[in-house]
Amino acid sequence: MTYLNVHRIKPVVILAVLCLCASAAGGEWKPLFNGQDLEGWSNPYDWGKAWVEDGQIVLQADRKFFLVADKTYRDFIFEAEVKMPERPSNSGFMFRCHKERNKVYGYQAEVDPSDRQWSGGLYDEGRRGWLHPRSDDPESAKAFVENAGGTFQRDDWNRYRIHCVGPSIRIYVNDVLTTDTIDTTDREGYIAIQHHGEAGKMYRFRNLRIRELKAPAAMAETRSGMPLVFFEDFESGAGRWTQTDPNAWKIVAEDGNHVYAQHQQSRYQPPVRSPINMARIKDLKVGDFVLQARMKQTSREYGHRDMCLFFGYQDPAHFYYVHIATQADPHANSIFLVNGEPRVSIAKERNDGTDWATGYHDVRIVRNTATGTIEVFFNDMSKPIMRTVDTTFGAGEIGFGTFDDTGHIDDVMIWGRKP
Repeated sequence: MTYLNVHRIKPVVILAVLCLCASAAGGEWKPLFNGQDLEGWSNPYDWGKAWVEDGQIVLQADRKFFLVADKTYRDFIFEAEVKMPERPSNSGFMFRCHKERNKVYGYQAEVDPSDRQWSGGLYDEGRRGWLHPRSDDPESAKAFVENAGGTFQRDDWNRYRIHCVGPSIRIYVNDVLTTDTIDTTDREGYIAIQHHGEAGKMYRFRNLRIRELKAPAAMAETRSGMPLVFFEDFESGAGRWTQTDPNAWKIVAEDGNHVYAQHQQSRYQPPVRSPINMARIKDLKVGDFVLQARMKQTSREYGHRDMCLFFGYQDPAHFYYVHIATQADPHANSIFLVNGEPRVSIAKERNDGTDWATGYHDVRIVRNTATGTIEVFFNDMSKPIMRTVDTTFGAGEIGFGTFDDTGHIDDVMIWGRKP
């Protein structure tokens, strides 16, 4: 058994094991713990013990301390498993955190075996306190427990997954998304694991690994005066999306990356003439917004070869969509309104057609609900390919798809104002 006094150990991180088969954009999975000794970890505290036993990191202390990994990370997916002793006990996985002698502070994914059931919450250790749920908001706490309260298994191993790109932070516990937020305080830092200080109790961690990612070049905290409210790179699946036909969509690996593929025709029949293939973001409505994504058309070349972006979505018969197609006509390559009857082209300006060619293209929509302006950009973000003015619908949901083709989407970013 390898045994070390905690203050000699190098930084340690613990995060749940939630696995996707292919490698993420930017890098391969790398172990943070070799299963044999504490190489690569250190303890910035003058107290605490850490050692390796049966391929696990074991922590023990009578005061709170953190074992910290040696390297800092910026954008990544971190996974690990934790097993807690009998209650009372408490722990957490620090990420993008900072360290000083006898002090570690920053973001923490909560490990909470108590009856409170806040495992998977986001805590700002040593600074602001609870970020999600809010400790000063009973409704926030109630909603959190309703969604995630039963995910943590008190007497078993629990898998954590932390997915950070730019200011987007997601935490999963045993495959359940428990925290999904945007926070701009820290973009880089250490990973660490916590012993809360319950004397004599041993906290166990295993299967710690990390995959470094690359934030899209267009990612920013704000755009056009609006904050980032949503980011999706599909490296943790598509659980935040709902589809008109789930069988028509799947996550696929592509060049070391994961993308969302509308890979076959939907069996969905809309109530009025409008696109039949659609995947929308759950639980997100925006009024004014900037939407940007990478999109690839995968069908054969023909006049109506298309991909669509949906916004202002109210219900299956009331929404806007942008149809980007090879040739413009009354039913293609335009901005459309679906208002309880078959779609109608409402573009006041548009190009003669859009060449999807091969590969991915950057697509952007900018909308102002007060003025009604809607602008669509394709690769060149300095000049729109379509433009109109319409105020029929205000805030609504956002989605992607095709009218009756196939295609891939990735790196979805939304800056906007929620109603």
